[in-house]
Amino acid sequence: MNGVLRTRARLLAGSMILGPMCIVLGHLLNVDSSEAPARYVRDVSAHHAAFVAGSIIVSAGAFLTIAAMAGAMRLTPGRGGALVTAGAAVACAAAASLGAGTLMLGTVMGMLTPGHAALAVQVDQVGQGSSLGSLPFILAPGLMIGVLLVAVGLFRAGLVRRWVAVLLGVSVVPTLVAPAGGALGAVLHLPLGVALAALGVELWRSRPRDSSALPAGADLAQAQPA
Repeated sequence: MNGVLRTRARLLAGSMILGPMCIVLGHLLNVDSSEAPARYVRDVSAHHAAFVAGSIIVSAGAFLTIAAMAGAMRLTPGRGGALVTAGAAVACAAAASLGAGTLMLGTVMGMLTPGHAALAVQVDQVGQGSSLGSLPFILAPGLMIGVLLVAVGLFRAGLVRRWVAVLLGVSVVPTLVAPAGGALGAVLHLPLGVALAALGVELWRSRPRDSSALPAGADLAQAQPA
């Protein structure tokens, strides 16, 4: 049983480490979608391969964030667990929406550029002026709200290094103002990436206990940070 629990924990830990890497790298490759349509399409066309790759990688990072939130819940079986669970639920919903929206945008703009640049400009204009076009990104603030709740819960639990919980909470600020692509977007997402990866390391080093040794309803994993 311990072998199964250890494997599950390490899969979650790996997601917590890989996801932030995807988010930072994807933003570095991507193009800021908040640019004016004509300039945005011009930049996408000029860096087409990087844009498509960046969109896919950011989307993967967003989906891996869902696993990262599950990993955070495993680190807080007791005190602070309610806050972490609530925050993780909010963050997971937002991450799923952002991942789907980013993938959709990357696919559509990737197909239209550079061969149909004029049509791509029109599509971007319609998307920016339509509430449906921005629908997947409306939940974006929920990711930061969820992450902040998770950070507070982790800090209260005291089962991980306190600086990790503090960095996770502080990372909300630069992430909120980060552009959707480019070097600045990658740099401003770096604190969030470091905090999530550090939590992944904590989970990787945790020691799961056999469920037969735990009372009913107890968590199956206990984090033991060095």
